[in-house]
Amino acid sequence: MESNLKYTDEWLALAKHGNFQLAEKLYFDKLFPEIIKNFQNKYEGLFNEEEVLISMLGFSPEPIILSANTIKPIKHYVITTEHKEEVINRVEEFVENEFNLITISDTSFNTIYKSLKEILYEIESQKITIDITGGKKSMVAAASIFGKDYRCKITYVDFEGYIKELRKPLPGTEVLNIVYNPDINQPELFLKE
Repeated sequence: MESNLKYTDEWLALAKHGNFQLAEKLYFDKLFPEIIKNFQNKYEGLFNEEEVLISMLGFSPEPIILSANTIKPIKHYVITTEHKEEVINRVEEFVENEFNLITISDTSFNTIYKSLKEILYEIESQKITIDITGGKKSMVAAASIFGKDYRCKITYVDFEGYIKELRKPLPGTEVLNIVYNPDINQPELFLKE
């Protein structure tokens, strides 16, 4: 799969020749804004206006940024285990709306589940999306179980093209995968008010 973004070849050449700082600057200055715009145009129709977003944050800010700018949540919670200042700064730079950063002490099932339940008590919307892309595996497992238990949509930002030697997705090939949608996957659980 090829990328049709303007600066992809230049970014790829810099990255492959070890100019990682220049490649990263080019990526965030030139490529990423176009990736966000294309991603929004493709997927924003899949979400409600009253959506709450809960994002799991690891070391890559891009999935959270793509999801947040596409979903445009009324409230956004970002759960992480540690503050990586440069990652948080990237999220702040590119996410249009404010978000609540929640730092948890560990990634045990009980800690994740309890943190998610506390968020649930704070919000009024019944439309909740949990983006599991950036979390550690234990965070993702707990968040997925919670999402199914509480009828949340579960999303994952994936990609169709991968650059093996850089261990990165090919810019412009990002896709939004709705892993679980209770209205579609288990409509029999729908509770009428």
